[in-house]
Amino acid sequence: MPAVLAATEAGEGAADPACPFPINDHITTLELSSGAFVTARGRVYGPAGAPGIIVLGGISAHRFLLGDHADRASWWPGIAGPGLALDPLRYQLLAFDFLAEEVAPFPRVEDQAEALLALADAAGFETFQIVGASYGGSIALALAALAPERVTGLHVLCAAACPHPMTTALRAIQRDVVEFGLARGDGSGGVDLARRLAMTTYRTADEFKARFASPAPGSCDARGVEAYLAARGADYAAHTSPQRFLALSRSMDAVRIDPSAIRAPARLFAVAEDRLVPLADMEALANAIPGASLQTCSSLYGHDGFLKEVEAVTRFLEAI
Repeated sequence: MPAVLAATEAGEGAADPACPFPINDHITTLELSSGAFVTARGRVYGPAGAPGIIVLGGISAHRFLLGDHADRASWWPGIAGPGLALDPLRYQLLAFDFLAEEVAPFPRVEDQAEALLALADAAGFETFQIVGASYGGSIALALAALAPERVTGLHVLCAAACPHPMTTALRAIQRDVVEFGLARGDGSGGVDLARRLAMTTYRTADEFKARFASPAPGSCDARGVEAYLAARGADYAAHTSPQRFLALSRSMDAVRIDPSAIRAPARLFAVAEDRLVPLADMEALANAIPGASLQTCSSLYGHDGFLKEVEAVTRFLEAI
C-alpha cells in the first residue's frame, strides 16, 4: 500500500458561484510501493456524504471531468453531469490526472491505483464504486484487486486484463513515431503523427466511410479525412508532451491483471466492433472474474463506443 506523506484540500474548485454542487480539489504526495515519490491531483464533484464513485477514462482523460476549466473540455459528455448517469447532484465523483513521465520508466496501472486510493482517502471515501473505461478500465481492475474491501461496485468499459498483441503492435509503431520525432528535435510533431495513426484504430472502417466517402457539402467532414486526422493530431499534441505520450502508451501495454483477485460485484461493457479490446478478450475477462456480467453493444464507433454510444452506456450505468 502507498505511504502518504502529505495530503491537502485545495478548497473549492468551482469558478462559477452558481454551480449547484460543490467542487473540491485534493493534492496528495505519496510514496508508491515501488519506491517512487509522486504527487496525485484529483477533483471531487458533489455533496459531502454522498456515495463516492471514482470515474476514469482513456489516456486523454483528466481531473476536470465536467469540463470546468478554460483549457479542458468534459471528456465524458452525455454521461457525467447533472441529471445524467454520473450525476454530481447525487454522487461524489472523483476524477484525477494520470501519473505519467514522473514515474520511471513508466507508471504501472497498480501505481495509478495506489495514487487513486490515496486521493480517495483524502476525499473521505471509505468505500466507493469505480467506473472505468479504456485505460481507466485497466486502472479500475487494478484498484479493485488492490483494495477489495473498499470497492463496492466495479463497472468496466472497453478494457481487458491484458492488451491484445495486435493492439500492442499498433501502439509500438506509435511510440516509434514519437521517438523518431524526438531524435530529430520535433517531439511534438511525432505526437501529432502518432495520434493521427491512433485515431484510425479507435473507429471502424464503416464509420470512416459513412463520414468521409460522401460528406454533406459545407460540413466539416467535407474537408476530407486527411484534414480530420490533421486536426485531431494537432489538438492532441498541443496538450500532450512526447514524454507523457510514451509513458502512458507503455503503461497500457504493461497491463497484466489477475482477475481472480477481484471480489467486487463486476459489470463489464464491450463493443462488438472494438479493434483495440476485442470482444473475445472481454468475454474472457467476464469468465475470469467471479460473478461478473457482460453487456455488449454494436457500434460504428468501435473502441470509441464508450464515448459515443450515450444511450447504451447510460443503460449500462443504471445499475449503480
